[in-house]
Amino acid sequence: MSNKSIVGFIVGVFLSCQVLVANALTPVTMCAFTLMGEAGPDYQILKDYQAEALNWGVKLKLKAYMNEKIVVEELKAGECDLANMTGMQARQFNKFTGTLDALGAIPDYKHLKMVLNTLSQPKAAKYMKQGEFEIVGIQPTGAIFLFVRDRYLRGLSDLAGRKIGVLDTMPEMRQMVMDMGMTPVSSTVTNIFQKFNNGVIDITGGPAIVYEIMELEKGLDPGGAIIESPLLQSNVQLVGRISKLPEGFAQKSREFVAKNFDDSIRYIKAAEKAIPRRWWLPVPVCQEKEMDELTRDIRLSFRDKGIYEGKALTLLRKVRCKQSPERAECTAEDAE
Repeated sequence: MSNKSIVGFIVGVFLSCQVLVANALTPVTMCAFTLMGEAGPDYQILKDYQAEALNWGVKLKLKAYMNEKIVVEELKAGECDLANMTGMQARQFNKFTGTLDALGAIPDYKHLKMVLNTLSQPKAAKYMKQGEFEIVGIQPTGAIFLFVRDRYLRGLSDLAGRKIGVLDTMPEMRQMVMDMGMTPVSSTVTNIFQKFNNGVIDITGGPAIVYEIMELEKGLDPGGAIIESPLLQSNVQLVGRISKLPEGFAQKSREFVAKNFDDSIRYIKAAEKAIPRRWWLPVPVCQEKEMDELTRDIRLSFRDKGIYEGKALTLLRKVRCKQSPERAECTAEDAE
């Protein structure tokens, strides 16, 4: 056999193997929610996830959407097998993981890392499944801060009568702002920041990463501020239809996403640091204690109403008490 024939034979075998490998992959369609479309940084993260999925036996097809509601409906309708969405939206697919963004439940990123590492372990897999769906990854998207158009809105009493954007998917936020005497204005992820910039609402909540993307300086200027104490920890969850995912995919996916936690937090902290210091407004310790009590009352109320998952709240409380055992809640009789 000539050298040319040998080379041709090797190339033919290689191509045949490539075809066999491709045919062995399970096709999975993912509805990808991305604020800025295929040009955004969040879509590029999903492209990395798509490449990694090949190692788990999945050929992932990404379909980009800029409307989160459509992503949710497409998943429900079976138009896609996997979808990424905010934790607030994911609650309808899994109440346990949908409780991770409970108000005041996770004080900082150190607590958050412990929570997500725990939930990425195989022994936590049973909590990731609910009905026909499974959570196959939870990615942090940053602490949620209050952006206010008037920097003198420091105390809870100062907030009375002010208009605040409230996501339709977050009923607990509506209750909280009403308890504080504010006026809730129904909003969506895509229009809440436009309303703030246009002066339709006085207050909005959001992670630092949206400051530049949504040009929130327009709403803050000239006398606004960002309340430095976070209200909750936001996240994006990957929700998959169990019957469409190959064996072992979910656990590998959860571990991969958890492994990238530090990279995500570095990006988030960089976004927080990039915001000019003049916008940040520290909260007095006495008012932080007042907010802690208010958010705890709301968590207990929503646990009793079946909106928050009690077992998830217990996990979050244990993490808080492990980090800060001196907290009053750690010895309270009605602990979460």
